[in-house]
Amino acid sequence: MKYHNHIEHYKIDAESYDFFNTDKFLIQEDRRRYQAIFNLLEIKEGGSVLEIGSGGGHALEYINSSCYYPLDISTHNLKKIRDKSSKIISPVSGDVYNLPFESDSFEYIILSEVLEHLDKPENALREIYRVLKSKGSLVISVPYKEKLTYQICIHCNQLTPTNSHLHSFDENKLEDLLKPIGFNIIKSTKCINKISNRLHVNILLKKLPYRYWRMIDGLFNCIVDNPASLIILCKK
Repeated sequence: MKYHNHIEHYKIDAESYDFFNTDKFLIQEDRRRYQAIFNLLEIKEGGSVLEIGSGGGHALEYINSSCYYPLDISTHNLKKIRDKSSKIISPVSGDVYNLPFESDSFEYIILSEVLEHLDKPENALREIYRVLKSKGSLVISVPYKEKLTYQICIHCNQLTPTNSHLHSFDENKLEDLLKPIGFNIIKSTKCINKISNRLHVNILLKKLPYRYWRMIDGLFNCIVDNPASLIILCKK
């Protein structure tokens, strides 16, 4: 399935969906996912960080570097990220298929909950590889083994995927995309058990430090192997 015009679609999406939602359930899910991401991605002081599809700018909470570049197709959310940040950041409007940067520009790149939306993920990953510095780090998070569902669009009467998710990923599928491009997979983790999430355990344990929450989440996944997120750290 392909987008007729992905740029126009995601500009509209950015203005329609509230990435700064105050829903306590979504806040805790995003928070724990980013904690897991930055547990893998150890950013050195002064390192340049590009986040592709920066959404509500959740990464800001975990980045001390002033070299943070949130990138989105639409300027709508980028303005909000800039306004809420007390740090000096460099918002950039751009397309993952044609990143507006020179080759070998960034030490770190974050691609969180984006890859499943792309009709040509391999092309996006090649472009990411181009702008990542030698020995630079890429961290990817995707929904894990998601069952894709579809609805009939009220406007065109064609099947349209729920949440615009075009792909379902597991470790093997991601590896098959990453390795031919030249990425070396360093580490992967799975987190945010769907059962505990439905029971609102994340909300009940919101004050628990990450490492203790991670142990409880891991225990749930040992009992019922049903994590929501797969996170992979790669090197160029």
